[in-house]
Amino acid sequence: PDGRSSESRWRERGLDRLVHRVVAVDPDGPVVRIRVGAAGSARTVDVTYRWTVTDEVALRVEVVPSPDWDCTWPRVGVRFGLPPTLRWARWFGTGPHESYPDSRRAARVGTFAASLDELNVRYSRPQETGHRPGLRTLEVSDDAGVRLRLRTVPDPAGHRSGFTLTGHTPQELDRARHPHELAPPTRTYLFLDDAVHGLGSAACGVDVAPQHSLWPGARAFGVVFAA
Repeated sequence: PDGRSSESRWRERGLDRLVHRVVAVDPDGPVVRIRVGAAGSARTVDVTYRWTVTDEVALRVEVVPSPDWDCTWPRVGVRFGLPPTLRWARWFGTGPHESYPDSRRAARVGTFAASLDELNVRYSRPQETGHRPGLRTLEVSDDAGVRLRLRTVPDPAGHRSGFTLTGHTPQELDRARHPHELAPPTRTYLFLDDAVHGLGSAACGVDVAPQHSLWPGARAFGVVFAA
């Protein structure tokens, strides 16, 4: 709206330096409540993690932002740190390639498999890549076999979270100007994102179209981890 890139607005509001503070823990739930925000900023996000343990482990995530946000968000989701040996994915959802709210015409629903390197695009300037929306089920493997299985839980409208599997955090990608500056991965990161911002960012060219912009709002999404 003001002619600046999404990146500059996000940095100005501290989205590249968020900190997490545990507000409350209910061990009987178990339920964990966390407040997320940039140091020195009044803009915050309250996140509640509700775990349910039966023969499977289910997680429901509830996100409620404070009312004073005045910029878009890059994503809404959770990140899991996994052993670096987990480098293979097989999923039922959209694919085979990455897609975002404003680049989805080539995506189709099916069952796909790919290595960590195949899941992510090697750009000349490292940047986030590899998001695949509409995930139904996911298996993550090492050379010996499947180590993690999960399925997403649709909301009342049928919407499901997407996933990204990568060897680097957004902060690591942001610090590197060229691919060779990225250190060898020490972990594999699984992102389950309920929503992401569109690709256009006004960094070069036009900004994201309004219908593909991710504005702050209350959200809830779920995932079930299977044996």
